[in-house]
Amino acid sequence: MKLFSKLAFICNVSFVLFICFGYIELSRRQNKNDDNILPLPFVTGTLVILGQLAIFLNFIFCLVTLLLLVLKKRKPVPQWVVIINFIFLLIQFYYFFI
Repeated sequence: MKLFSKLAFICNVSFVLFICFGYIELSRRQNKNDDNILPLPFVTGTLVILGQLAIFLNFIFCLVTLLLLVLKKRKPVPQWVVIINFIFLLIQFYYFFI
């Protein structure tokens, strides 16, 4: 569970970077530069993919945490990680679905 929480947190950070790259690309389009597409090297492309997959991993993490809470099992992850991942999940639902 600790590894899964760390992976979900890394994906959430990648989600923030994914949003930043989207705004950079949008500003380039508004300035009407010759480059319409932001060049994505390997690392940037990986961050974009992790940012898009973050909602799925984060949703599964929150479901597992909720299940552990209902079953009254001890959570092996710190409470701040659970709270931050839940806040990111709310932001991701807003970004992707609203």
